[in-house]
Amino acid sequence: MSAWDEVMSRDAPERGWAVDCYLGGAEPLPTGTPLDGALGGGLMPGVTVLGGVASAGKSAIACQAAASVASRGLRVLYLTLDDAWGNVVARCMSSWSVAHAASYGAGPFSWSQLPEMRRRWRDLCDADRSRVAYEGRDAALMAARAWDEGPGRRLAVVDSVTEIGQVEDILRDLRDAGEPPALVVVDYLQQYQAGSPDVDRAEYSRVSDVAARLQRVALWGGTPVLALSSLRKLAKGEDDPTLDWFRGSGVVGYSAWAACVLTRGRAEGPGWREAVLHVVKNKGGRSGTRTSCELWGGYSYAGRMRDQEG
Repeated sequence: MSAWDEVMSRDAPERGWAVDCYLGGAEPLPTGTPLDGALGGGLMPGVTVLGGVASAGKSAIACQAAASVASRGLRVLYLTLDDAWGNVVARCMSSWSVAHAASYGAGPFSWSQLPEMRRRWRDLCDADRSRVAYEGRDAALMAARAWDEGPGRRLAVVDSVTEIGQVEDILRDLRDAGEPPALVVVDYLQQYQAGSPDVDRAEYSRVSDVAARLQRVALWGGTPVLALSSLRKLAKGEDDPTLDWFRGSGVVGYSAWAACVLTRGRAEGPGWREAVLHVVKNKGGRSGTRTSCELWGGYSYAGRMRDQEG
């Protein structure tokens, strides 16, 4: 074999491009969120970065995606340093309840009402335990039981990992064990450490290292990763999202497979407001597109649910 032939065959598919890359290429992973329509079917292996300002709805879409994928019997790993374990589970369960309320005989419940629900149940237990059995058909409790028996078994939420090296180790261990997740959510990118004092000393180098290593491990494992990202402080008049909007380093968007920015729309109604998903990069399809949706923050759900609300 000549030196050129050796280079040609180094990373080429065994059966050629037409068979392995085109006919046998990876299919997008549907998430049950507006990301599917915006990206041409769902998330491809590699990192899809979703940026937005605080309260834009990034975590709502991430929780909805996690719940939707887990409800189809697939494993989901949700890594967060931005929220607590219980809150993430509650938000995922609430989002899932919108689409699956009929399966457990109750309507959808709002995760944002959980503190009020807890107080009501504590008062009931203290005042009249006989009423607790009757109130047992509470939507949240019925959803929790159905969730624990179904998608809850396939969603792993981890809020104790702080370094990208630990993320790499977890994904490699799962891959080696033959139990890789179908989806990984990272909430959010700028909060993770590189694990080196020299690199972590500056935000630019830290975020660059984390973003690049996350993309490498995602591509190595053929795993779709939805990485949430904050945005840099925007100047007045910056209305058209670009790859430079992501905070910390341009590597965040440039090293990703796809990059989206979530902004607020103008329309709103009781319990919902419009959100607009801008696709600024998409190696698997079109970019420069805008997708509008209804964001129901109390349910961590992006889509139309006024019929379910009644």
